[in-house]
Amino acid sequence: MQNLKPFDPDEIDETLTRVVVHGEKAYLLFPFIDGRNAPPRFTSVSHVIAGPTATVADFSALSALVKQAGETAVWFMSFNTPWLLSVSTAGEIKIKGLQGRTERR
Repeated sequence: MQNLKPFDPDEIDETLTRVVVHGEKAYLLFPFIDGRNAPPRFTSVSHVIAGPTATVADFSALSALVKQAGETAVWFMSFNTPWLLSVSTAGEIKIKGLQGRTERR
């Protein structure tokens, strides 16, 4: 896992979520990979919303739920996929520093 960078659940926006209607309810979903156990598992955190579109308040509520889900773990982002990793695994990961572009010749 060489592409991980730290992720703050307060940065959740429409690019990282999906709205799903099931039955008579609409849900704002935050899909992620739970890497706390082997093998990693694809899962999501959801928040019931009123209507087919999410509001700023819905995103705030979802962010709070995501923070709660990761209270004993660490959130990372790999490309555009959120990962939840155990604290011990997160401690073993070396975060790649930002590298400047090389000069073209």
